[in-house]
Amino acid sequence: MSETETASVPDTIQADQFVLIRMPSDNVKCIGLKAGSTVSLGKFGQFRANDIIGRAWGNTYEIYDRDNKLRIYHPEAFDEIQETDANNREILDDGSSQKLSLEEIHALKAEGLKGSLSSEEIIQKLKESNASFDKKTAYSQAKYVKKKEKKFQKIFTPVKPTLYTLCEHFYLRNPAKIRDMRTDTLAQMMCLANIHAGGRYLVVDDLQGMVVSAIAERLGGHGVVLGLYDGDAAHYEILKYMNFDEKVSSTIKTLSWLRMFRGENEKSPAELQNPADLNERELEGYNRRLKAFNICEGNRRILHEAKFDGLIIASQYDPPSILDKLLQYVRGSRPIVVYHAAKEGLLETSTYMKRNPELLAPQLSESWLRKSQVLPGRTHPEMNTWGSGGALITATKVIDAPVQAALTKREVKTLEKRNAEAKKHKREREESETASPAPDNNSSETGTPSNASANDSKRFKADNVDNTA
Repeated sequence: MSETETASVPDTIQADQFVLIRMPSDNVKCIGLKAGSTVSLGKFGQFRANDIIGRAWGNTYEIYDRDNKLRIYHPEAFDEIQETDANNREILDDGSSQKLSLEEIHALKAEGLKGSLSSEEIIQKLKESNASFDKKTAYSQAKYVKKKEKKFQKIFTPVKPTLYTLCEHFYLRNPAKIRDMRTDTLAQMMCLANIHAGGRYLVVDDLQGMVVSAIAERLGGHGVVLGLYDGDAAHYEILKYMNFDEKVSSTIKTLSWLRMFRGENEKSPAELQNPADLNERELEGYNRRLKAFNICEGNRRILHEAKFDGLIIASQYDPPSILDKLLQYVRGSRPIVVYHAAKEGLLETSTYMKRNPELLAPQLSESWLRKSQVLPGRTHPEMNTWGSGGALITATKVIDAPVQAALTKREVKTLEKRNAEAKKHKREREESETASPAPDNNSSETGTPSNASANDSKRFKADNVDNTA
C-alpha cells in the first residue's frame, strides 16, 4: 500500500471507525462502527458490525434470513427496454388499482422485517395485485419497480468517508452546516489555493472543519495547516469522520482568535505553581494545563513566523476584516482564497482586494453543477437539482514596492559608489602629499597648495553632503 493510501482511510472496513451507510432510499447514515455491535437501519433491517469488518469498501450487501445474515447483492444489469403499445392512457392514479389492502401491505412489510419474505417476493406480489401494471409503458413499469425497491429492499452499501462523500452527505442533509459548500466548489478551492504536500496554510474554517480536513488530506502528513477559530474550542466535527491516522492528524494545528497574542497577565502554569507542592489530583490538572499552554505557545509561534504558503477563508465573519489581520502572515506570490455561500457576499471583498496594493488580480467565480440520469433510452437532466454551491474570490499576495522606495534604493547604491570614489581620491591625495617635501612657509607660493587642498576638501565634503541629501 502506498504512503498516500495509508495517510487516508484503509481499503478495508475497520472497527472503531466511522462508516457511511447508503440505503435503498439513497439516504446516507453516518455510524461509528464498534466490534460486536448491531447496526440498525430502521425499516431496512439490521446487521452485525462484525459481518462487514475486514471487508472491502463499496460492496452492496443484502440482509436476509431471520438471523440478519449478509450476502453480496448483485443488481440486475441494465436491459434495453422494449417498446410496447401501452400508453398509460387508461390509468387513473386514485389508488384503486392496488388490490391489496393497507393492512395486507403492512403485514408484508412485517414479514420482510422478520426475514420470512425477501424484498423480491414482496415486490412481485405488489406487481401481481396491481391491476394497472400491465397497462403501463415499459418506462413506467421500470419506474414503478424502482420506487418499490427503494421502499422494500433490505440492502445497504458501506461507503468510505472521503472529502467527496462527506461533502455531498452534509450538503444534501444539512447544507447550512457547511454554509452550502458543494463538492465542485471545494475541489476548486483546493486547486486555486495550490494545496500540496509540504506546504504551510493558514485557514479560517467555519464549515465544521470541511476545509481543514480537505487540506490535511492533501498534505498527507507533510506540512502544517493552522486553523483559527472563534470561541473556547475548535468545532471541527468533520475531522472525526475522516478517520485520519496520527501522522495526518499531527499536521493540524488550531489557535483561538483571542490567543493570537500573549496577554500581559497570561503566564505558564510553571510560573504560577510549584509541582512539588501539589498532590496527585492537583498534579494531573497542572499537567493538563501545562500541556495546553505549551501547545498554544507552539501554535502561536507558527503563526508569527509568517511563513504560510496560502490563506483560505470560509467564515461567517466579514472577509475584509479577516484579511486585514492575517495578510501579514502570508508569503509573497502566494494565493488567497475566500469562500462565501453567495457571490453577492463577496462584492465588498472584491472592492477591498482591488484597492489593496498587496493583492494582485482578484477574480470572482461561481460554478454550477447539475446531475443527470443516465439510463438506456432515458438519459436526461434530473428535474430537481441543487441550488447554489457557493462562490470563490481569489488573489495573489505580492510584496508592495512603491516607486519612491525603488528610486530611493537606487539612489542609495549611487551614493555608496560616490562615497567610495571620494574616499579613494582622498587616500591617494594624502599618500602623494606624504611622499612630496614639506612646502616653505615664507615662499610666495605658500598659500597656493594649501588653498588648493582646502578647496579640494570642501569640494569632496560638498559632494558627500549632496549625495546624502
